[in-house]
Amino acid sequence: MYKLFSLITLLLLLFSCGKKEEKVDNAILRANLALTNGDCASAISILELEGDQPDNVSYIKVLASAYACKAGYKTTTLFSTDIPKVSDPDELLSNLSTFSTSTMDSLESTSYVFLQRALDKLLYAGGISSTTNPTSDDRSAYFGTQGMDINTFAFYLSLAQLGNFSFYFGNATAVTGVKGGGGVTSTNLCYLDYNATVNSFISNLNGSGVSTGSCDNTQNEGHPDLVDAVDTVNIENACRGITLFNNFVDTLDAFIGTFTGDDFSDFANISTAVDALELVILTDKPTFDTRIFDTTSEDRCVNLFTGNDEDIMYFYAAVFETLHR
Repeated sequence: MYKLFSLITLLLLLFSCGKKEEKVDNAILRANLALTNGDCASAISILELEGDQPDNVSYIKVLASAYACKAGYKTTTLFSTDIPKVSDPDELLSNLSTFSTSTMDSLESTSYVFLQRALDKLLYAGGISSTTNPTSDDRSAYFGTQGMDINTFAFYLSLAQLGNFSFYFGNATAVTGVKGGGGVTSTNLCYLDYNATVNSFISNLNGSGVSTGSCDNTQNEGHPDLVDAVDTVNIENACRGITLFNNFVDTLDAFIGTFTGDDFSDFANISTAVDALELVILTDKPTFDTRIFDTTSEDRCVNLFTGNDEDIMYFYAAVFETLHR
């Protein structure tokens, strides 16, 4: 009698799981149809009603696509219109600031909020904790060959969101992406309000031929949403920029080796350039916490660098100020 009861229970569980998977698959199909019709909101609602499915690659990709759709992102536009704007890797962030998705005008902007939701859905696929650094290697190890699909999409969205971030916090001009020339929502010439030590570092960069554009040791006005007070940073917003950049580099490294076209040829040496920037910082400050270059989790960034404003300033001065002019 007990064996019969156990068998019935097992069959019911299997039937229930099968029905649930079928329901999720049906939701994915309906969401794809909604996206085909340009109905981003309905696609999001259809999938979110099924609850999180962190191990279902199709669910993850379609929900990320729905969020990105809500943000105004299209992969076809990325390739046809935006990627060709990247003409100088030394001014990467200036170029990204001119992307079609670089429309952010507040922290609540639809483009910024929903692009981040889309990106986070991909970065933390597999149920990885938000306090753990997500990496392309981990996603590939967890999902196998399907992990590369997730990493590739994450790379595309990292480009778009990094451009959004640079456009807003770098106060960029809409047409050329030049830092400090926007003047619509702020007037800052730098990303951060740098302390005397980092101002000296910026001066040394300029003296060695590394341009920081409008931001120098005499023009030191940071974006109001990145600055809490004089010589202090807004840790949450600053960490968003740090992890956006680091995830861009991480997904780029995973993507560039498999891409066969020449659309991304200007991106090939970015990792080498970033390594060089890290060495430049260490020359100026040997005690600099290099973990900041490996931090891809916003929560981890906040935990590691709260109270260490100076190392965040060094990162921004070396990366954001030099790649955005």
